[in-house]
Amino acid sequence: MFAGIRSHRVVAMRPGATLIFLDANVLFSRTLRDWFALISKRSGANGIELRWSEDALVEWLYNLRRTAPGKNDSGIGGLRRNLEAAFPNALVSGYVVGPELLEGDDKFDAHVLAAADHGCADYLVTDNTSDFAPFKDAFGYEIYDSDEMLCLILERRPDAVKGALLDNLAYWSGKPDAKDLVEALIDAGAPQFADGIKRLRSALAMSGKY
Repeated sequence: MFAGIRSHRVVAMRPGATLIFLDANVLFSRTLRDWFALISKRSGANGIELRWSEDALVEWLYNLRRTAPGKNDSGIGGLRRNLEAAFPNALVSGYVVGPELLEGDDKFDAHVLAAADHGCADYLVTDNTSDFAPFKDAFGYEIYDSDEMLCLILERRPDAVKGALLDNLAYWSGKPDAKDLVEALIDAGAPQFADGIKRLRSALAMSGKY
């Protein structure tokens, strides 16, 4: 396991599809959102399936609009429509927020916990793990931050990550002003995964595969 991942989280991904619920703060980062989406698409049948809720989508777009008030519809609503078209089964609905979930450090996280549970997620990925800490043993899913989750996927499903890396390289290579993939991951708060991608990219280059 990569250094820095807490020992209680050395968990093998179970056979069959792995359901990963993404919190709004993960969706907000284009870098993280793209990596999770590409990995999911590259993971194949019974691979990695993404999940989110209406609340998570609304929170993501609300905060995106606040940081970019001049964006056109294509840059806000268009992002949501594209994501929903790519992952038509990802939306979790019908969950109930129990009063016990309002006892955490941030009551506005309660809906995330409830949705991940209702959607039978294997993992809840959030970059606000400290507020979720009181509930880490309350559900059948593990709570990871994005860097931890991506590192676990790299360890357990390297082919999907390699495919996502090749997709990223193909897309960004035609954009001369694009930020380096490793640098973008570091800036997005995923330095351990960035190191793994750096090594994987070097291995692909040495083998002549890109």
